[in-house]
Amino acid sequence: MIGLFTDYDGTLAPPERAREEGAIPPELEKVLRELSTLIPVAVVTTKDCHFVRRRVPYAAAYACINGLEVHAGGYMAVAEGLRSAELEQLLPLAQGLDALVEAKRTADGRLAGITIDWRGRGGPPEGLEAVIAEAQRLGLKVLRYSRHPFVDIYGANRDKGDAVKILKALLGVRHVAYMGDSENDIPAWREADVRIVVVNSLNRGLAVEGTIYIEYADLPAYLGEVLKNIKGPEK
Repeated sequence: MIGLFTDYDGTLAPPERAREEGAIPPELEKVLRELSTLIPVAVVTTKDCHFVRRRVPYAAAYACINGLEVHAGGYMAVAEGLRSAELEQLLPLAQGLDALVEAKRTADGRLAGITIDWRGRGGPPEGLEAVIAEAQRLGLKVLRYSRHPFVDIYGANRDKGDAVKILKALLGVRHVAYMGDSENDIPAWREADVRIVVVNSLNRGLAVEGTIYIEYADLPAYLGEVLKNIKGPEK
């Protein structure tokens, strides 16, 4: 069996609207819903599960906060060694920056990640490097991006590749098509059989070996063709 695993921010939702309710365009949501009735569709995201479950309720499984929390097959698991206390210590420093700060919590309320996002603000906020240095001093995982105007900080050293391996086992999937749009998707693409880069306004020029490149605007049509192939010829 093949499964479709997908990032959310910049892949299903355009990066300019990813924080909004109903950010997935209707034509894309329609084909995803239909695909989810035929094959397992899983969301592998840096968002927290509370956020993404409301926006993609038809998914079979979720790996959230960069793989730190997984919901699949009736089970929920959180990575061992989560440094929630250190993240709580860092959070007020991050919130003092001129940026949107997103605190990502597990289902049981533990702080597992922080995103510092300066989209629409022109450039990285003053004081960002000091916050990053403190995060590193506290032993937290910091992800920086060459094209994306945000930084992610996590309470454990996991990645989306770990999440893909776990979801494959829990869902009984042998082959995976993975859709993503940024450097944090590289570990997931390594674990996938079909690798799809969704091209959007923030990632043009991103080079990932062995991938298919699909413009964001063309994604509904592409997945529509996938849907037709899975269904087979009409009788």
